[in-house]
Amino acid sequence: MVVLPVGAEVRVGRGESVEVLLDDHRASRVHAVLRFDGRAVTVRDEGSSNGTFVDGARVTGSRRVEDGERIEIGGSKIVVLLTLSGAPRPTAIAPVAASSEVVAVDPLTVSLFALVRRLAASDISVLVQGETGAGKELVARALHRDSLRASKPFVAINCATLTESIAASELFGHERGSFSGADARKVGVFESADGGTLLLDEVGELSPPNQALLLRALQEGSIRRVGSSRPVAVDVRVVSASNRDLALEVAQGRFRQDLYFRLNGVTVQVPALRARTRDILPMVERILAGQARAWRLGPGVAAALEAHPWVGNARELRNVVLRGMALADRDEIRLEHLLLGSRDAGAGGPSTAEDPSAFRAKIEETERRAIVTALTGAGGNQSQAARELGISRRCLITRMERYGLKPKPVSIREV
Repeated sequence: MVVLPVGAEVRVGRGESVEVLLDDHRASRVHAVLRFDGRAVTVRDEGSSNGTFVDGARVTGSRRVEDGERIEIGGSKIVVLLTLSGAPRPTAIAPVAASSEVVAVDPLTVSLFALVRRLAASDISVLVQGETGAGKELVARALHRDSLRASKPFVAINCATLTESIAASELFGHERGSFSGADARKVGVFESADGGTLLLDEVGELSPPNQALLLRALQEGSIRRVGSSRPVAVDVRVVSASNRDLALEVAQGRFRQDLYFRLNGVTVQVPALRARTRDILPMVERILAGQARAWRLGPGVAAALEAHPWVGNARELRNVVLRGMALADRDEIRLEHLLLGSRDAGAGGPSTAEDPSAFRAKIEETERRAIVTALTGAGGNQSQAARELGISRRCLITRMERYGLKPKPVSIREV
């Protein structure tokens, strides 16, 4: 959230000299200038290549923007807000990147994606590290989207799912008849990502034999399908991600040093959400803006959200907001709907006026929806969905059985 003082002007674009930096390759370096006069915002186009629009109408010269109107810059939208959470406050500008899920408002996040844009121009291997749910895959997708490989596939595989029996097949594919059950040729993720970007998610979970398989493919620039002796050349940019400290894993003998140096051309550290608190409310606004009806935050909610430690990072934040909407009676999310912790007044259980069984039913329905959402996002992969939810796979299976959910496991996702 960027707050504009009266009379202040800020430049918006993708250049490093602007005050509002957009993660958007369609924006000009200095695309537009915004000014607040105490009543409304004025936007002035700075001769941009793709133009500046307000609610679909192109801006010629400058134009006044009222509360709630959207300024469109490249593939991004900037929402002008005069109020937040029902309380008057100075006009604020909330950058929302339409081409991705990235919200970069906090200086830490802005610096992170400025680095990502620079790295995107090369093919250097990138190791993305950070806590679970912090946004490592968003960084990988941004590296691909801003690169010369953007028109080619982006493929992600969760290395934690690669057991000894399936690793080679999932990574490199197999020929028909190469083993029992191989009824047709299978293309692995390296071939699927040819010309594009391959994300090796949770690479620190690979077993030593699987680390050796991966190292050989990276060294040779080619793969061999299981059951074939013919090498197949592949051209992929490898981005790896891990919530483990791989340097420490190497020092303790759990990760190959030679593979670490292959993967770690540059390390990008994604900060935890609690370290970039200025992103929290814009992220909440993004979630609420994507709903079918309008929502507002009740008294004290914004402060509570900013003060929460967010151990589960962005995933936890999304779940809390969705839970708040599920438990809210009307269109206002109040403190008691967040369930941030029993120490918060009214947040740990039902109010005295609410029937406990009805409250429990709401919680179970919210849990069921969260599981369905996680399974859908993971393509049916139970291990990945469990990590998304912050529970064990066994716990997930138990709850799936309770709600009669039967997903189809899929380990490869392509965009």
